[in-house]
Amino acid sequence: MSSLSSKNIALLLCSGFDEQPFVQLQQQLAAVGANVKVVSRDHGLTNGWAGETWGLSYPVDAALSETLAIDYDVMVIPDGQRHSDMLLNDPHGMRVVSAFLREDVPSLVIGAAVTSLKEKNLLDDRDVAGDDITLDKMLVTAPSGADTAEMISTLSKAVQAADEVEAAA
Repeated sequence: MSSLSSKNIALLLCSGFDEQPFVQLQQQLAAVGANVKVVSRDHGLTNGWAGETWGLSYPVDAALSETLAIDYDVMVIPDGQRHSDMLLNDPHGMRVVSAFLREDVPSLVIGAAVTSLKEKNLLDDRDVAGDDITLDKMLVTAPSGADTAEMISTLSKAVQAADEVEAAA
């Protein structure tokens, strides 16, 4: 059984996320039994980016403006420069992401989202991905195009470590 089973995962999106890797990520998280919720500043639907054009629309489960980090066990920010910039330029997005990172909630940040977090000085002194998937203080960072199964496996290790810290407290 995966340590992600039954965990509430906030998948933070704004229109413009890279669609194909998002779909793989969402499917594999659901396959390990995670409760995945799309959280967005977009209401109703959010749009993916597919290559050089807009992709499909995906349902939004929760409004970013009404989201608290404490309501989730894990944060995931998929790849995509457009959506990462919109997410972190939104005051609610910045508040939610900052809370997850400040509280060392297990998190997975991918590709352009890592760059956006660096630009907003949200990563402090954390060791983050170059060409490899890394785990530092409950934060998993991965480059664009990283293997989805490996990202989820590493995120599972972060969740397991967080569960052990919580059990010891």
